[in-house]
Amino acid sequence: MNRRKAIALMASAAAIPVFSPGSALAAASSPQADLQLTSLLQDAYLRTLELSPMLGATVGSTIGTGRWDDFSADGEDALHRAAALNLRRLQAIDFDALSPDAQVQYRAFESDQNIIAERYRWRRHDYPLNQIVGLHIDVPNVLINQHPIRNLQDAEDYISRLNLAPLAFDQMVARLQDHAAHGFYMASSIYPLLISGSRQIITGAPFEEGDDSPVWSDFSRKISELDVDPFQRETLLERARDALTGPFKGGYERLIAELEVQAAAAPSDAGVWSLPDGDEYYEFLIRQFTTTQMTPAEIHELGLSEVKRIHGEMQAIMDQVGFTGSLQQFMDQLKKDPQFYYPNTDEGRQAYLERARGIIGAMNDALPRAFHAKAPLPLVIRRAEIYREPTLPAAYFDAGSPDGSRPGYIYLNLSDMANQATFDLDALLYHEGVPGHHMQISTILVNDAVPELRKTNQWWQNTSFVEGWALYAEYLAKEMGFYQDPYADFGRLGGELWRACRLVVDSGLHYKRWSREQATQYLDDNTASTHAANKIAVDRYVAVPGQATAFTIGMKAFQKQRARAEEALGSAYDIRDYHEVALNYGFLPLPALDTAIDNWIASARAD
Repeated sequence: MNRRKAIALMASAAAIPVFSPGSALAAASSPQADLQLTSLLQDAYLRTLELSPMLGATVGSTIGTGRWDDFSADGEDALHRAAALNLRRLQAIDFDALSPDAQVQYRAFESDQNIIAERYRWRRHDYPLNQIVGLHIDVPNVLINQHPIRNLQDAEDYISRLNLAPLAFDQMVARLQDHAAHGFYMASSIYPLLISGSRQIITGAPFEEGDDSPVWSDFSRKISELDVDPFQRETLLERARDALTGPFKGGYERLIAELEVQAAAAPSDAGVWSLPDGDEYYEFLIRQFTTTQMTPAEIHELGLSEVKRIHGEMQAIMDQVGFTGSLQQFMDQLKKDPQFYYPNTDEGRQAYLERARGIIGAMNDALPRAFHAKAPLPLVIRRAEIYREPTLPAAYFDAGSPDGSRPGYIYLNLSDMANQATFDLDALLYHEGVPGHHMQISTILVNDAVPELRKTNQWWQNTSFVEGWALYAEYLAKEMGFYQDPYADFGRLGGELWRACRLVVDSGLHYKRWSREQATQYLDDNTASTHAANKIAVDRYVAVPGQATAFTIGMKAFQKQRARAEEALGSAYDIRDYHEVALNYGFLPLPALDTAIDNWIASARAD
């Protein structure tokens, strides 16, 4: 009997609505304890959506669809109080009386709430905007990618969000001013990126002459597809135009003005070590993003050893293709060789997109070798929104909705095709799509056994699980027989090398007190990436300290757990079962993943 059938049978027998124990060890547990935890997680989920309707939009929630999160000090206090309440209620549940799978959820919830509670201490250290995520980007992203207009009420909620946007921006401005009043600024090099990104949102029609702005284009398209009479359509368009050119634009302008003031006052480009208690803050960030107890020194040393190992594997590929120069010379040649690049034209971009779709199609056909089922939601590959391209990485993934009404998307940054080498494309797609993020997240979203709370995840939560899986997926593709072209395999190693270098550079900037120039030079010396791309990457690590360390840490955790299960189960081991177990609980801290694998091994042995 495979694990899926066993889970279904045991869940039915247990008659518990959320957890699917799937283990002979569950016999000693109490259904009442599981129900207590189920109730707590559901209450916490609804409270989370009430406090963060923007997060709810990512999973198709209708709670608060006409408003934004509260970014005021009161809003921060409310999040902290909610975490404290959740922890008090959790401590009232008898952990030992829970079923094994419920114990996984208990530990995961406990870890998340402890991190949220501790974040409150560092609320001024933790700068609320950066060039990757933040209100200035999240507002158009929610409207364009996560706010459907299926009926008149959806349109009304959209317009309501346009009119309420200045409240959110004014709250953010007050928050930034509070940071500055206490001496907390982000690195000075980041402010121009924030200002430029914000201005792009209010550029074009209806704010000025020119092409439609991103939000206006989106609203106009969605309204054109709505089944309403022409008068209603024109009325909705006029109201949206008034909201955009009035309160919406004003909110962005006030945010830009504050960023300009702070840009002139920001003291330096130094890492977080320069902040009060900066070393302790960085240790917290490592815990937050990796969900481990690793120290910055251990992170740095791991990065150095991984870079050395990967360079050795790259050398083997150089020998395979007959290149006789140094690794740096080989990397330089790849950057310049026209066979690996499409023209920087619309035709070149379209050809690149078609190539990407073919790669994903081939992987979809091969998924049954490693998974019991394919990704349950559709996947679309398209060019990233132009307003986001200047500060985006090569690609990013946007999850679909659990009901399938919105597919998952891989967005490719095609602003300059000279930065999109074809030898990097395979690993990039396996990371963002299948068997990476799309497989991971869509599997979690449609699984009725996963508590709704574990299907939602702030961008800073459980990063090692989220990004570690995607990096693990890049290597899994090799095990499945892909990367037959040695240059594509070199591209895979280049991606793995990039994440290893992140360990070195992030800890270098924020722990070893490196300058931006030192960090950029390290990437120039050790990767195939261009100097311009390396400068952008360092800007990211300066702006979002700690996050870049999570990828390699998470990948190694998935590899370690898989090897442990294979050794313990011997001939009973099936890689498809491992992948099902790993994704069966939602987004997890790594210690909770360890517990899940423990339970699976014990259950398999008992059965």
